[in-house]
Amino acid sequence: MDDNATAVKSPTSACTKFEAPTYVGCLVERARLIELLRSGRSRRLTLIHAPAGFGKTTLAAQWQRTLRREGAPVAWLSLDRDDDDPSWFLVRLIEAVHRAAPALAPDTYGLAEESDEARRCLLSELVNRISRSQVDLTVVLDDWHLVDGTDAAAIMEYLLEFGPDTLHFVVTSRTFTLPVGRLKVANQVTEIGTELLRFNHEESHLLLRELNSLPLSSADVERLWLTTDGWAAALQLATLSLRNSGQPGMLVRRFSGGDRSIGDYLAENVFDALPPETLDFLLTTSICDRLCGDLASALSGQSCGQSILEDLERRDLFLTPLDSEREWFRYHHLFADYLRKRLERDHHGRAIILHQVASAWFASSGMTSEAVGHALAAGDATRAVDLVEREAMALVENSRMSSLLKLAGQLPPELLPGRPRLQLALAWADCLLQHEHSAEVALDHVHAAADDEDALSVEADVIRACIDGYGDRVADIATRIGPCLAEPEAYRPWAVAVAANAKAFLHLQTFEFDHARDIQRWARRYQARTGPFAAVYGRCLDGLAAWEQLDIAAARRSFEEAGSLARHAIGRRSHAARLAGALLGLLHYERGDLDRAEELLEECHELGAESGVADFMIATYITLARVKALRDDLPGAWAVLDEGELTASHLGLHRLRAAVTDQRVRFHLDDGDHAAASGLLARWGDRADCDETIAVVVGQRLRTAEARALLASDDGAEAAVTLLSEVYDEVAAAGRPHATVLAGIELAVALRATGRCDEALRVLAPALVAGERAGLLRAFADGGPVVARLVGELSELARLDRWPDDLAPVSTEYLTRILTAHAPARSAQPGRLPEQPLTAREVDIVRLLDRGLSNKEIARRLGVTVNTVKWYLKGVYTKLGVTRRQESVTEARRRAIIR
Repeated sequence: MDDNATAVKSPTSACTKFEAPTYVGCLVERARLIELLRSGRSRRLTLIHAPAGFGKTTLAAQWQRTLRREGAPVAWLSLDRDDDDPSWFLVRLIEAVHRAAPALAPDTYGLAEESDEARRCLLSELVNRISRSQVDLTVVLDDWHLVDGTDAAAIMEYLLEFGPDTLHFVVTSRTFTLPVGRLKVANQVTEIGTELLRFNHEESHLLLRELNSLPLSSADVERLWLTTDGWAAALQLATLSLRNSGQPGMLVRRFSGGDRSIGDYLAENVFDALPPETLDFLLTTSICDRLCGDLASALSGQSCGQSILEDLERRDLFLTPLDSEREWFRYHHLFADYLRKRLERDHHGRAIILHQVASAWFASSGMTSEAVGHALAAGDATRAVDLVEREAMALVENSRMSSLLKLAGQLPPELLPGRPRLQLALAWADCLLQHEHSAEVALDHVHAAADDEDALSVEADVIRACIDGYGDRVADIATRIGPCLAEPEAYRPWAVAVAANAKAFLHLQTFEFDHARDIQRWARRYQARTGPFAAVYGRCLDGLAAWEQLDIAAARRSFEEAGSLARHAIGRRSHAARLAGALLGLLHYERGDLDRAEELLEECHELGAESGVADFMIATYITLARVKALRDDLPGAWAVLDEGELTASHLGLHRLRAAVTDQRVRFHLDDGDHAAASGLLARWGDRADCDETIAVVVGQRLRTAEARALLASDDGAEAAVTLLSEVYDEVAAAGRPHATVLAGIELAVALRATGRCDEALRVLAPALVAGERAGLLRAFADGGPVVARLVGELSELARLDRWPDDLAPVSTEYLTRILTAHAPARSAQPGRLPEQPLTAREVDIVRLLDRGLSNKEIARRLGVTVNTVKWYLKGVYTKLGVTRRQESVTEARRRAIIR
């Protein structure tokens, strides 16, 4: 799992439960039930459900041992109430899979902290790994009732719906509300309920007389079996008392075995026979859901807590080890419930003190969630808030915003408004997750409780600057971050580093690229003193400034540094790594490495492209749409642009909306649909609410798109030249080298359309000089056939040594690379290969292609990742002897694979 280097333990802390529990007294091999489980081994779900004490967990553990003896991997996860959070549940589920079969578990746990889209991607990767391995994996989920009906259940629904045939679940639970009707109809569910779990006469005899060597007659065994009605918990309680009884027959006659009598029976026949110090140990440690030796010693006041726990386990006092090292234990639920009731009855008020001790112990051990829970159980809500407040910023700085919000959600809401430091951390978390409204509410609480001049108010203004940046609003950023940057040593390094990032973003929008890079160099000392997230963002912004300056080598270094830092410090597919990945995808695309670009951009897209400032989203949506178009996946390209439009509308991002509109216009014009292109531009609407600085770039983008539409009309060439000349002059005067190259390409096309060929070449040539120096390729290759003709003409002039003396030279090698990249790649028609059958999954994918679904839509339909769909498509293309999507459908029809 990604180590976020914070004192707050994740769900995978030292107390994680990961082994099947063992109840020594109940180890009657339930042969009839094991055979029933074996008969349903290939089914998707085995549901073992009954009230407490019927041996659900014991049966699941016996089945686990049976499967392991046969060499089958079994992942075991004992659930608790904290697992109601889908992120925590997913992380612990993947960890359980990793322990059972490491190759099947994704290593990108950090994604569970992020969006629903990211969790779906992580689930898809888990499903894909299991599917590709062809290994039968059984996952045991013990005590499902603790999370039944919560948000975590959606993950289980997904796995039951989309998991491969080799993924099997064994669920023990008192309740189960997931919809499994369809699985039952398909004969994919094995149910073992209360009646089947009851011990029969033979099993009771084995437990009482043979395994425990109790001096009971057959009549006594028969009486106990009838009295308890085969209830496992009652039979085990009987064995505890009968072992030391001088009159077992009399004791048998007194035992009723009913649920109501369990407490009395325990009191009279189990606890009353225990030494006082052992009974006190049981009572004082019962308040915790799990125990280790040190914690038990702290609660009981007895120094040898570990040895006492091990002794209780040997004596079969309903204590279960939770790990193979026997470091952590838990009491059986029925036993724990009785102990807690007796503690309250015999020692009223003592539980409060014990919860306070437990809270202190968990807090000192870095297990904040448990510490908070015990503080609340002790009635000390103020301490619970203190605990969360103390760890809040550590979580933010290490990109664990969701964990912070979950902890805060457990606290009494009326205590939070008056905690400005906690509210500040919550505002950071909501800001970084782009929950603008929630962030603003938290900031209002900060300002209400803090003076305008103090550090909290200054940092709150930095957060508001970030919110503005995420919304593409720059007018107030400088004012908001000014105080923090003016006295950086007076504020937290995190706040200073983020303020510097906001300043760099502002410089980017005002085209002060040197200043943007300067502020990042200055900020590194503060980035080094805080969590990695600010540093990753800073490297990305530095790279964007270099990109705009056409210093592509420096941009690449910054993007790669950002990606490496994010992967190693936060996680390979974390939010931070996604930001760097989008920009690296853009860079690889520009340099002509479509495969690497597609890989990076698809990953960013799958995990949710709506991250960071608009620049990251533009890089993802627009570049990925271009890649898909080049791959002949036009439905996929349009789908990506549709998502971009929705994101722009939802977040109010005018630059993103303008970029999407521009690319749509390109696609419509490439398809010869001038009316659709013009209609898009006409529907753009009023831009009065657009930030004045942002409006400059938006206006230039839209005028360029309008000029392109004019060029496609009968008499719009001169008007297009006028618009593009204005844009070219503006970007050149603003000192925007990259934008000047792009504007020069567009202007050259328009000049050529008006017959001014020489002028067109003289505009394009400087762009080519700058492009060769920087290593640009797709900027020219995407310019269309007119650019290709102009480049061809210049290439011919260079070949004939007739290059104009007043133009800087461009190498013929570079011009050839552009022409090669422009030409659509057409594979030579392969000779007819022997026809190979498609797999069932490949046939499913071809059918979905025939319905016009994009790769992403296919992935969602099948519950796999986009990369897995591509992997299948390669196999389809190879087997069918084709190179394109539609060709595969046509060939599949010819072979009668689909109809």
